[in-house]
Amino acid sequence: MIFLKIVNSKGDIQFSAQGSTISESFIGELESGDKIQVKVDGSSVVAVQFDKTLSESFLYLPNKTFTFVIPTERELKMGYSPDAFKGEVHLITAREIDEEFYQTRNIALNSHDLRSRTGGYPHATANFVTREEPCFYERNAIDGVMNNQGHGSYPYHSWAGGARNDLEYLLDFGREVEVDKLKFYLRADFKHDSFGVPHDSYWKTIDIEFSDGEKLTGEFTLDNADLNPENSNGQEIVCKSKKTKYIKLSNFKQVSEILGFAALSQLEVYGRHIKEDLSKMEVRQASNSKDVKHYTTERLREEFHIANLFTKDNVRMVYSHIDRIITAGLMPVRQVLRLEAGKELAADYFLQRREMGCINIGGKGIITVDGVEYEMNPRDGIYIGMGNKEITFRSIDETCPAKFYVSSCPAHTTYPTVKIDITKAKKVPCGSVSECNKRVINQYIHPEVMKSCQLSMGLTNLEEGSNWNTMPCHTHDRRMEVYLYLDMGDNDVVFHMMGEPKETRHIVMKNEEAVISPSWSIHSGVGTRNYSFIWAMCGENQEFTDMDHIQTNELL
Repeated sequence: MIFLKIVNSKGDIQFSAQGSTISESFIGELESGDKIQVKVDGSSVVAVQFDKTLSESFLYLPNKTFTFVIPTERELKMGYSPDAFKGEVHLITAREIDEEFYQTRNIALNSHDLRSRTGGYPHATANFVTREEPCFYERNAIDGVMNNQGHGSYPYHSWAGGARNDLEYLLDFGREVEVDKLKFYLRADFKHDSFGVPHDSYWKTIDIEFSDGEKLTGEFTLDNADLNPENSNGQEIVCKSKKTKYIKLSNFKQVSEILGFAALSQLEVYGRHIKEDLSKMEVRQASNSKDVKHYTTERLREEFHIANLFTKDNVRMVYSHIDRIITAGLMPVRQVLRLEAGKELAADYFLQRREMGCINIGGKGIITVDGVEYEMNPRDGIYIGMGNKEITFRSIDETCPAKFYVSSCPAHTTYPTVKIDITKAKKVPCGSVSECNKRVINQYIHPEVMKSCQLSMGLTNLEEGSNWNTMPCHTHDRRMEVYLYLDMGDNDVVFHMMGEPKETRHIVMKNEEAVISPSWSIHSGVGTRNYSFIWAMCGENQEFTDMDHIQTNELL
């Protein structure tokens, strides 16, 4: 599902639309500073075209949001078609893409790239831009406009850094891609001035660097385009198939020792995005608290952070060796999804030796347990005991799909399947406004609500004005815990606290992301505003109050 809106500079919503495909006319003038905002649900890729003069762009949105700001008059005049964003009728399109995104193509193309961070990739940056003029911005070299036999405003805009020998240009894909060919359109404005001197010089060599540090050198030739116009066309650099997260251009060497004006009119990169196989259960090993002290941010997230839980018609599962808990997200849209054991469990079916809990955080859905259907409204929960063989999930309305969040751990006996809607959960108010942690704990799977082997699960809602989910914090050596953070805005985050009390760390969490908390670690968090989180625990016991509190002044 795609959610799109146009917001003016005052923050007023001028237009909104949603659907898997949006093709709508906005009636009204678009002014500089107006924002076209896109949010995707269940996928991180989208195709957009916000003006008839721009080519459709395939974007990767790691945070599932993208904001396009209507350029300033100066930017429009120098870097865009004279017709761009003009008039009172504007066709705005956005559509879901999947297999199309992962096909071999020019993956550098992004006519909607801006100098600011918009949330969308590919994204181009450089260390210099000639006179900071929009006709020389980095985005010009990936917007799909090939005209290179002139300089200045559209259609001859380009990326230019002036007569320098220390230029760097970075094309960031935001994720790992596989490339095998680059095509350079060097600017070739060889028109002569009154002294018979051509305007442009050009680069004879450019170093091309990939994210693993490997480099190759591109060699180029440009004759006077008036005499041999074919040489001003794109020049290909073919390489062996290469995985990389970005392409960095550096060590620009001009054909003459006397530096002149050289520029890049367009860069094409042919290859494909590598589709992550989310259907395969990811296995994570337990981590020693002594080792975690030395983890980088990237390593910390690799071990404990869980992203992309809810993607269209997919089952995403992470198996942790910490108490053998499985965290899963299922978002059925057009398909019926089922839990499979896989070789990781060495079982005939998923719940052969396990129990599970599930809370629906999306639209209405149906869970079928060995032929018995359970209607799952938003925030409804269910416990499914060991021995149930066929567990399937589907949505009632594909325009508002269900999102089933699952926690599962080993079990030793069978307990009945029980649906627990939000009204049947035990309510435990706690915290205070003065401590910024006033909240209600909804206990779904809990000894005072129903029986389970070792799994406990619930949903905590923070009241407006509160942002600490628990502080003073605590540990419980006898149980581990997984949090799923939700009900967060596009620009909100939670700083999830973890680590030993004397060696604290944090992980930045975004909406609908989960985090694994080992039993030796504190688990607490503070958000940029109030939010909700689902907690799931398993281990030695189910005593909710079995915890060791850590005084705030003892934390380091």
